[in-house]
Amino acid sequence: MKLRNLYAGTALALLIVSAGPSWSQDTAQAEAEAQAVNREQVQESVTAETDSQFAAKRTALIQEAVDALDETNAAIAAIEKGDKDAAIAALALATGKLKTVVAREPDLALAPVSVNHFTYDVLGSVEVVRGVGKQIKDLVDDGKFQEARPLLSGFASEVVIRTTSLPLATYPDAILAATALLDDGKTDEAMTVLNAALSTQVVTDTVVALPPLRAVAMIEKAKALLNDDGEAANDKAATEDKAATEDKAATEDADLTAADYVEAARQELKIAEALGYGRESDFEDLHEALDELDRQIEAQEDTGGIFETIATRFEELRTRIFN
Repeated sequence: MKLRNLYAGTALALLIVSAGPSWSQDTAQAEAEAQAVNREQVQESVTAETDSQFAAKRTALIQEAVDALDETNAAIAAIEKGDKDAAIAALALATGKLKTVVAREPDLALAPVSVNHFTYDVLGSVEVVRGVGKQIKDLVDDGKFQEARPLLSGFASEVVIRTTSLPLATYPDAILAATALLDDGKTDEAMTVLNAALSTQVVTDTVVALPPLRAVAMIEKAKALLNDDGEAANDKAATEDKAATEDKAATEDADLTAADYVEAARQELKIAEALGYGRESDFEDLHEALDELDRQIEAQEDTGGIFETIATRFEELRTRIFN
């Protein structure tokens, strides 16, 4: 299933709470809606990137290990039906599959057998997200952990790619042990060993933080709205010219300027910080580069160099925090 379908079926946590006496609910609502519009313009790019990472994990699955897991479950089903011979045959197949995996990759510790993905997302202004973060911190500081749990559980903006693997140091031995027990007629003990083996599967999560990913896509949008020679153009005029010749999707964001996208990227970085995907100092270089881009756009200067700098800053951020 494509992640774009998952997005469609995933509830967005709409955080409309007061972050302070000067922050009205109407303002928070308006900013959240504006943010949603900005995100919609880059959703295709963001989904393509998360799809790519998910596909890479699926490619890493080892079919022989998947088959061994299937045969383990088949053996359990056969034991439940009282068919000891079928169970032993299934375990023999599982052992053969696992031997193939170990022979091919003797240093492999974990053999991936399944991969799934989950999306958590927050729709709200920077001030609202910061307000919720403060509520969580205050509750935790007061020892009110159970009150903090529902807030903290949805306090994220990320795609989690979850990989489940068989531990090759122990799983093959468990299959052999269960086979020996079945040979001795000890079906209950064999069932216990097999269920215990299944419980040793290792789950590994890869987290793809969405705000930085969206910020990158927004900067790409800003870059596309500037002249090919790198000089900042009148963004609205340039966008309108493009809209006259491009498809409907391009027309939908025709009233967003390059400066609009830069500001939207800035807000995403602030949300990333507010959600705890890094500290303020981790984003300082990027904010300085975005400020310089704003200045160059306003002055209609050559922006080629600053876009290269921003790309470098994003790569440094990814390496420093998200690797």
